[in-house]
Amino acid sequence: MIRSREIVQEIEEIRQRGRYSTTRSELSTRLFDIERAFQRHDQSQKELTKYFPVAIIACIEVYFRMAIKDMVDSGEPFLDRAQSLPSGLKLDLSILKAVHGKVITIGEFIAHGIKISRLDHIERAITALLGVGFLTAIGTTTNRWASEIRGKPLAPILSNPDEVFNDVSRTFELRHIICHEIASAYEIDHEEVERCFRNCVTFLRAANELISETIHPGAPLTQTAMNIAAGESLMEAKRLLYKACENVRSRLNQGELLAFDESQEKWQSYCDAWALFVAGERSMGGTIWPVIYAGVAHATIDRRLEEVGKWKRLSDPA
Repeated sequence: MIRSREIVQEIEEIRQRGRYSTTRSELSTRLFDIERAFQRHDQSQKELTKYFPVAIIACIEVYFRMAIKDMVDSGEPFLDRAQSLPSGLKLDLSILKAVHGKVITIGEFIAHGIKISRLDHIERAITALLGVGFLTAIGTTTNRWASEIRGKPLAPILSNPDEVFNDVSRTFELRHIICHEIASAYEIDHEEVERCFRNCVTFLRAANELISETIHPGAPLTQTAMNIAAGESLMEAKRLLYKACENVRSRLNQGELLAFDESQEKWQSYCDAWALFVAGERSMGGTIWPVIYAGVAHATIDRRLEEVGKWKRLSDPA
């Protein structure tokens, strides 16, 4: 049996292996790389062809864990609905301490214990959180970018939902055969793999559109709009931190005030340096760099805001 401390460590390690702070960015980057590799690979290399069902199912499983995490961590009504999710993990004191200490989130813990090895597993979990049938909802999901930015008529992303769902289920089967059987007599059908791969990619994009719109309805679509929104959110976080710091400063004597201001100045240098480190070189980050930088800085400010907000003198009454 996996111990609670090992579960917490697993969740932390999974988070550390991600590059971006948002599910949408992680999915978009990974899908772009896999699609490009699929387009370039030699169809005669049948052993290499086996890689793609495995890779795309890995994307599906990881994406839906991240989506469950995002929905639960966004609060109600998803947090309440999460009680009905079947989980293989038990909540104990070690987990409670990790959540309380913000080592992991409630969403990460719940998502980590959900079984996602078939389409019906995904359907049950996401239906429970959405409060409506997931496969029905995804079948009518439209692409806001295509209609609002490119001016195309509104149309469902999945033109043939039943075919897509069948191919997603089939890809899970192919992944199982490839990963868990030698299957030396099994011949890979490249046409089937290609069709399943394409429909899995479409399925993921439709699911991401549905879930993103459910959590953040009407969110900015263009990179410029996202950059502006991220910058505005960061400015608001800075304003709240400034207000919290002023509240602390009003309660300090002269000696304490100098020490606090010095600590805040050093913290600000750390915040800037950490955000730059995670976001990487501006010239290499492309148009998404401001969103990544702002997201990291915002998270760091949130932690500092909690520290400052809870500060008390040791001599203060409890």
